[in-house]
Amino acid sequence: MASESAIKDHAAVEQPHGLPPILSKKFNITDVKQDALKWNKEWEAAIASSTAADVLKEITYFLDDSFFPPSDIEFLHKDLRSVQDRVAEALRRLFDEGHFDTIWLLLNVAEQRRHILEGLKGASVAPTLWGQDCRAFCPELTVSNLVSQGGKGFIDFLTRVLELFKSPTKPAFLPNSWWEQASDLPNPWWDKASDVSPRKKPTSQSTKNVFEAVTINRNKFIAHFVLSSVLSIVGDITNRSAGMKGVLHVMENTEGYIARSLAHAKTTFRDKPLIRCDNCTKTPEDIGQGVRFMVCSVCKAKLNFEVHYCSQSCQKQDWSLHKQACGKKPVSKGLKGTKGDSLWAFGDSNPTADFLRSLDKKEGRPLRSLRDIGVNPCKGKRSPAAERQAQMLEADRNVDYFLFTPRGETVRFVIDDPGAKMIFRIHRGEILTQTDNTGLGSMGEYLLKKMSGYPGLNRNIILKQLCEEHGADTTREIVRLEQTSRKHGKSTFLEGWVKDSASVFGDWSWLGLL
Repeated sequence: MASESAIKDHAAVEQPHGLPPILSKKFNITDVKQDALKWNKEWEAAIASSTAADVLKEITYFLDDSFFPPSDIEFLHKDLRSVQDRVAEALRRLFDEGHFDTIWLLLNVAEQRRHILEGLKGASVAPTLWGQDCRAFCPELTVSNLVSQGGKGFIDFLTRVLELFKSPTKPAFLPNSWWEQASDLPNPWWDKASDVSPRKKPTSQSTKNVFEAVTINRNKFIAHFVLSSVLSIVGDITNRSAGMKGVLHVMENTEGYIARSLAHAKTTFRDKPLIRCDNCTKTPEDIGQGVRFMVCSVCKAKLNFEVHYCSQSCQKQDWSLHKQACGKKPVSKGLKGTKGDSLWAFGDSNPTADFLRSLDKKEGRPLRSLRDIGVNPCKGKRSPAAERQAQMLEADRNVDYFLFTPRGETVRFVIDDPGAKMIFRIHRGEILTQTDNTGLGSMGEYLLKKMSGYPGLNRNIILKQLCEEHGADTTREIVRLEQTSRKHGKSTFLEGWVKDSASVFGDWSWLGLL
């Protein structure tokens, strides 16, 4: 892992004199020292309500190409490339020498937001011509974007930056269609920019050099944001801060593949439910920037219940269905990822969520609790013993597994821990439907640990049953996992996974959603 002092050295550069603040005054931005959260919220709102043309006009109100002769542009290019080289070196060391991406993804969202905010604050005081006003040139630098998908948005952004900064292009400009729409525009467009008085006596019909200078400072702001945010994260790792302790415990006390699997799983969870049109099912992101969804006013007023529509047209098309419940009772269609979806916290690409949503479709029965995680029809052919197990589990959904004594007595195995129950039932469903056999060792190991001492049962009896149900290789798979668990000091793989994941996902309280 790159040291904190090394990154500080990269960030330590001389502060040049900049131009006076313009945008921060126009948008009446709160002083970051007074309230950093409000400062960030105001900047994000200002960026969302502006076009690149508006921003560029304001920032260059008293400037034209004569202000930036070619020699100055050349100097700015060299200065930017110097900063980008330092950033590329710092990122390369982080990704090559440590587990920076895994550590970041395992952090809770509050800590991730704090580090992103530190990066934005650091970039705002870094040596750029327009200081914090440069933030208005960088619409991709929003907290919500960078902590999306459990923090994957930030890792993806750093990866893009590293690839670009390592390129032979001098300097390298991070592409952004929102910003580039204002490139090489003649001065007459200034008169069309919103909410601004016409410029007095333009001295040039071109803004090419001005745009180039502003673009250079946009990319320099991005570079300093990366340095400042990474410095904040590495500082917490070095100092073992309170917000970092749980993550470091996972990294230091589990195998690397477990930490990576936890980090990957976290990227598939949502922080909040999606909003979808109740008619066409599209989200605001599907439709594009600027769309504002409507809410059924009757349901909102009488039931405090929100039914969303992307347009009046969609609302009219859905009326024949919605009028039956409008204002009378809160009826949700349970659209994927919305509040009405009990699995909204799972992302669209989460295979576990897809598996859970597929349960009981044939019966038209929604998933309301862990007991509803039953067994779907088999995709192949089960053994007679496995078929009996599946039928019994479908008949009694309170049971997690049925075991049988040599005398034919039935033993109902029920798991109390919600996290263990969830993982066990997912493995059980995948195995009995022959969707995936990778959880067989974990399921068998857990059964042996919990039930080998039960009256009428022992290790050999349970192993014999599992082999009859799932094949002769079952014992080998279970023994292999038992050896791995002992080597890592775990009681069982499943219990170890649940315990280690608790520092990332909490006490599995999110299972209350089911």
